[in-house]
Amino acid sequence: MRVAILGISHETNTFSIVPATYEEFEKVHILRGEEIFDQFADSQYTISGYIQGAEELGFDIVPLMYAVTGPIGTITKDAYDRLSSEMLGMLRDQGPWDAVLLSNHGAAVSEEFPDMDGEFTRAVREIVGPDVPVGITLDMHANISKDTVANTDVCVVWRTCPHLDAKLRGRKTAEMIYRTVRGEINPVQFIEMPPMLVNIVKQFTGQEPMKSLVDECVEANEIPDVLDTSISEGYPYSDVEEMGMSWITITDGDHELAEKVSKDLAASAWERRVDLNRPVASIPDALRQAEERYVGPKPEGVENYLPDDGSALAEAEQSDHSHLGPIVLMDVGDNIGGGSSADSTHILKVAKDMGIEGYLQSLYDPESVEACVAAGVGAELALDVGGKTDDMHGEPVHVVGTVSVIDDGPYEETRPTHGGFRFYNDGKRVLFNTTDGMTILLTSQRSGNTAREQMYSMGINPEDYRIIVAKGVSSPRPAYQPIAAEIIIVNSPGVTSADLNTFEFHNRRIPLYPFEEPDYTP
Repeated sequence: MRVAILGISHETNTFSIVPATYEEFEKVHILRGEEIFDQFADSQYTISGYIQGAEELGFDIVPLMYAVTGPIGTITKDAYDRLSSEMLGMLRDQGPWDAVLLSNHGAAVSEEFPDMDGEFTRAVREIVGPDVPVGITLDMHANISKDTVANTDVCVVWRTCPHLDAKLRGRKTAEMIYRTVRGEINPVQFIEMPPMLVNIVKQFTGQEPMKSLVDECVEANEIPDVLDTSISEGYPYSDVEEMGMSWITITDGDHELAEKVSKDLAASAWERRVDLNRPVASIPDALRQAEERYVGPKPEGVENYLPDDGSALAEAEQSDHSHLGPIVLMDVGDNIGGGSSADSTHILKVAKDMGIEGYLQSLYDPESVEACVAAGVGAELALDVGGKTDDMHGEPVHVVGTVSVIDDGPYEETRPTHGGFRFYNDGKRVLFNTTDGMTILLTSQRSGNTAREQMYSMGINPEDYRIIVAKGVSSPRPAYQPIAAEIIIVNSPGVTSADLNTFEFHNRRIPLYPFEEPDYTP
């Protein structure tokens, strides 16, 4: 059995002014052939699950090409044409195939194709024909179209946010495609797309209301003839028609059952739509709460509970030390994993005005990095940091301090991470300690805070800080929940703001909750 692996993975923020060019993909990964194995064989990503499935089930996988870049703006026509032409050419020229496994994100938008994933799966299907099984595994923030489901035999979505089960779900896709090729199952899919969103601040699957919805989705797998169920939270910063939540049920040859299960699961979420869109704390309120609730540092070696087995994320275990450790503020408006700028200063400015000490955050600022490198380690200088990408993420903030560490940027994380990634690169980076008690990690590449090793590798011990700002919503949790006394979600401005009324949508469905109150009956 010979199975091809390929994919284009991108979460497109259509409100971002930074285009996803071919060069942006080159900065992260354009992998060909064995490079794919080298990158993912020992990670926890979807492709790792494909590799595991091939090894355990005994079929051959042929890695063709995989391209990914961070969540930024719309994919240019040039980038999509060059990437898709090369990898689809490989698929065409190196066949025939018994099956195909795709690794896309599911929320990709190109200049030519608003539903890029639907177009890509259409092109794959056209090449291999109607009888070759095609499986795809998508991110939980996918905006899934009916076309994507129609073009594939098996469409599986991750079930945890932060994303800890990418490998597990990839393994499930591989197994179902393997069984399809062997004639053991006849997968039939149905997608239900209710007219609703879940706000980004309510997408953590370890808390209600999402926890119960995921639990219900998992429980539905116990129904006879149900092969798999998926819940997709959707990605609210892609202005496309399919933007929003969706449910996919795969059955063994039973279309009516697939439709019923998907509709029943969607109906349960519809009843919780108000809770799925409740607001969170403002910047001043979050900082005041953090100052009031901080008790002290967590003892060395003590961490809160974080399962790494792919199950839904749990709350920290209550123990004698559960109230100790830094207070972590999630900077929603500068969510790097959602396509933001990585240089928002909104929280930093308020914290500085409030005189907060013991404060830690990262900032994308190549200009300041360059100035620090020129000055050298130990130099004292004044900088205007952050707020340089656009006018949505604050003004540069004036700081005075010392260049403490200069580093080239790569680091490796072996602890659980959002998405299962292992290798990271901040670009040239600098540890800058200000005279008023703040620590700022300046980077020359846009970087989120999904791995604690980002700080350790610079000599920063985050456990020693009072307040840590993590740029994201759920993605930093695997890194910081184990050491945090508390996590506070902050409704900060920016291109990934939780306040969706700050964005001008032109292509979304109407009516769509919470913008309107649709008359929806599953």
